[in-house]
Amino acid sequence: MSKKHLIGVDVGVSFIKVGIYDIEGNSVAQVSQENPGTYPSPGVFLQDSLKMVDIVTSCIKKVVNLSKADAASVAAIGFSGAMGGLMGVDENWEPIAEWSIISDTRYYKYAIEMLSRDEIKIIQLSGTGMAVFAPKIMWWKNDFPMIYKKVKKFMGICAFIIGRLADIDIEKAPMDRTITIFSGLVDIEKGFWSQDLCSESGIDMALLPEIVDSDTVAGYLSKEAAIHCGLKAGIPLVAGAGDKAAGNLGAGLVKPGFLIDEAATYGALSLCTERYVADIENKTLVNLPSPIKGLYTPGAYLVASGATSAWFTEIFASELKAMAKEQNTSVFKLLDESAKDIKPGSDGLLCIGMLAGRGNPADPHIKGLYIGHTLMHKKEHFYKALLESFAYEYAFYLSVMKKNYPNLSIKEVMVMGGGSRSDLYNQIKSDVLGIPYVRLSRDDFALLGDVIIAGSAIGIYSDMKDTAKNFVIKTKVYEPDMQKHNLYRYYTSYYASIFDKVRDIYIDLENIV
Repeated sequence: MSKKHLIGVDVGVSFIKVGIYDIEGNSVAQVSQENPGTYPSPGVFLQDSLKMVDIVTSCIKKVVNLSKADAASVAAIGFSGAMGGLMGVDENWEPIAEWSIISDTRYYKYAIEMLSRDEIKIIQLSGTGMAVFAPKIMWWKNDFPMIYKKVKKFMGICAFIIGRLADIDIEKAPMDRTITIFSGLVDIEKGFWSQDLCSESGIDMALLPEIVDSDTVAGYLSKEAAIHCGLKAGIPLVAGAGDKAAGNLGAGLVKPGFLIDEAATYGALSLCTERYVADIENKTLVNLPSPIKGLYTPGAYLVASGATSAWFTEIFASELKAMAKEQNTSVFKLLDESAKDIKPGSDGLLCIGMLAGRGNPADPHIKGLYIGHTLMHKKEHFYKALLESFAYEYAFYLSVMKKNYPNLSIKEVMVMGGGSRSDLYNQIKSDVLGIPYVRLSRDDFALLGDVIIAGSAIGIYSDMKDTAKNFVIKTKVYEPDMQKHNLYRYYTSYYASIFDKVRDIYIDLENIV
């Protein structure tokens, strides 16, 4: 076994995770630490970027000590992080405009203004109408002009961390191609900032970072940072990718026609393609570039689906949660067992599980709904209807994918995340979509993607595509029941039509004084 090691750093909104791997893709050790944030008032979410640097260095030191690996064996460090956030930094790498993610909604009025003016052009060039960077910059420029004037570069959180750990000039601040998808300022196919989009939003292109490939060495660990990390100075720091892009790579989404279902807090269904198709008609797919040049992973997101499932257990299954604790099992396992024999369609009970609004296409007025329940419906009907609603939403995403890529043969869905442990949930989605579902052997996909990218940057891996395929093992296949699939097609069609029928009801409710 090789003595070389690679480190992956995944900077999430809630947790920062660090893992050390051998070059065969085996995890040697992992640590994680909570990434604290505060909600001082409605619509405001604050995090301390310098604190995040400290957490990263502390976690790197912990994971190296835990692994007992020789510090000199670490060949490179790769990064991934939250994609929908931005910050402004001065020439000395000091934070000026503090790290602000999508849930810090103070910038929304500028997003609405921008999309009302240029939505089609933004989708066509940048790959999605979910523009975050541009309206964030407009917000700082107009609402905090004294802060804006001090900013030398705007960047993502990983670029900031790399800049603090390496002695590089602020003009070399990197932004990998995958993260630019949420800028509203990029020509995603050509890989450079769009002069037209920047001009129309009044954004100075000199304030934007350099767009680089994911496997670009962005700097080298400085002597001072090396002390804090417990490593040797001079280790290459690799630009990396957005957390979603890194996770897709780590899970092996590298072959056209294959899909990934991330059954997590924010569910996501992503397809691998070799073509870029802007989803102008449906405004549904986010055309995320893969860390592998030439590949795209267009997908759509189930906003807060995992959180909604947790909400269900809290509100409707408190006694089952207590029972699960006594039996040292999961409340979802108990719910699955109770709902497994309910026939497709939950005996006429239909659900919309969008408690935080619909994300793709953007439809914030939509919220939760159960319709069709009668005196015969039980808790397990409501649970299964919720799972079916997520599957129906995926079926809509899949229909858009097939429309945009009509010549692409859809093969199978690989599933990852906490929801992948549910046999019932996997089978429902397989039956609704009519495609085999495949459970994977591990769940450290973002970190694994980080180290694949880092290894590519320094020549350990000659082909990220082959490396990713070799590191992932399929453990269980769920074949669709085509009789159930044919029945589900009616529910799927009706579900897709219901939003236009109920939207005004939600709006009326919002306007009741």
